[in-house]
Parts: sequence; structure tokens; C-alpha cells
Amino acid sequence: MKQETNDWITGSEQELLEKAAAFITDTAYRAVEARGRFTMALAGGSTPQALYELLAGGISESRLTALGYPVPPDACRSAADPGLVVLPWRHTLLFQGDERYVPASHPDSNFGMARRSLISHISIPEEHVVRMPVESGDAAEDAGLYETRLRSLFRKPGECSQDGFPVFDLVMLGLGDDGHTASLFPGDRVALGERSRWVLAVDAPGGKPPGMRITLTLPVINEAAAAMFLVPASRHELALSIREGRHPELPSGMVRLPHGRLLWFVADNKPRGDVLKFVK
Repeated sequence: MKQETNDWITGSEQELLEKAAAFITDTAYRAVEARGRFTMALAGGSTPQALYELLAGGISESRLTALGYPVPPDACRSAADPGLVVLPWRHTLLFQGDERYVPASHPDSNFGMARRSLISHISIPEEHVVRMPVESGDAAEDAGLYETRLRSLFRKPGECSQDGFPVFDLVMLGLGDDGHTASLFPGDRVALGERSRWVLAVDAPGGKPPGMRITLTLPVINEAAAAMFLVPASRHELALSIREGRHPELPSGMVRLPHGRLLWFVADNKPRGDVLKFVK
């Protein structure tokens, strides 16, 4: 049985990274055992970079066990250290939850960050990395192309919900200081009110940096089998208030999984001198 049964998981930032990596690893192996594949939408921004680096290297078997997770008998191992368990990358499909409308070579690119910290270090088939396109110069057109790609990959029984939305095994989410998540921003009534499309192009004048973005929609996020927020200590109190339902008007407060599990991995806000900083 997994040790973490509450959806609020905290600790120092180093502890939290290990707990998040252990949860993702366990979720991946369970999904592959049940359905033959693991589908995960990655979060953008700078916060998840350290987690991606940990996932790329693997988590120690002893730490996985100490956190209450079983070690799969067929677990994949790091080539550099057989004591480290890595995800079943050859059976994993990686997606983007959102993207700034810039080339992958741009320092603000979410895909560029994921490629540097994770994708370039793992043995995953190229076709299993499903990148949001940004090449056409028309964000709405590229959002439509991404939705078409998703529809081609989520079409078998059990891969979509009764309402016709894809069911990701795991959606990773960040939390902005304004309460935004993915590229769904407060006050964007069109994006927050979307009920049929899977992917949208949005103008984010309040984003960091401001500009056009592509994002999964709320109905897609809310149909996930599991979703997890990864939150640094600086946003601990904001995360707590949202989790307690005090800000239902914020995009992050609109993330509710009626058929799935929502987890908050939130670094504690106690002063520490030995933590691994999320934001670099």
C-alpha cells in the first residue's frame, strides 16, 4: 500500500522531489501493467526542472521502498547505477500541458526546458514525445494540429472518458502566483469556459513572459486519472487556500477530478538551509 493516502503531501523541497518522483514512478508502472502504456502531460515553467532531472536519473530502490511503494519485478534500471529505478520509458508517452508560443531553442520554451532536463537523457522512442507545434506562426492553427494529434493517440476503448475527452494517466501542473495553471489564466472567460475543445491558443498578457500560448483545456485536465500540482515553498499558503476551496474562481481552483485523484505536492515554508531549490 502506498504511504501517501492524503492528497496534501509536503516536506522539504528535496524530500518533496523524491516523493513526487516515487509517485510518478509507481503510477507509470501501474498504468503499463494495466493498459500497456503510461501517458503523462508535462508541466512547464521552471519549477519542475529539478523533478525532471531526478526522473531522468532514477530514484533509488531503497528510497522507493521507504516511501511505501513496491519495486516492480520488471522495473527498468539506470544504466549508470542498477540501484536506481527509472520509468518504463519505452512504454511511456510524454505530452505537453502547455507551451509558450516560441521556438524550442528559445529560453522561454517549455519543451526546450523538458528536453534539456529530461528528454535528452532518457531512452524513449522519438514518436512517444508529443510536442506542441509552434511552427506555423498561427497559434490557433497549431493548437488545432495538436488536438488532432491527441485524438489520433486517444481513440481506443478506455482511453477517452464518456464525454469524449482523453484520459491521461497523469497530468503534471504548476501553480502561478496569480493562481493560473497550465496556460489558463484568471479572467480569461473564453478559455476557462471552454467545454468541447481539447487544446486552445490563448493570449496571456499577464504571463511571464506575456504572449501567445497553447494549452490543454480544463475538461481535459479534469478527466485525468491523476493530476498533481508541484508547488515551491513560496506559494505554500496560496496552494493551501486553493486546496481548501477558498478560491474557486482561480483556474487552479477549477481543477477538480471527479473520476481521478488530485494531489498537491507542496514544499513546506519552514526556514531551511539545505533544500534543493525548485526555481533556478
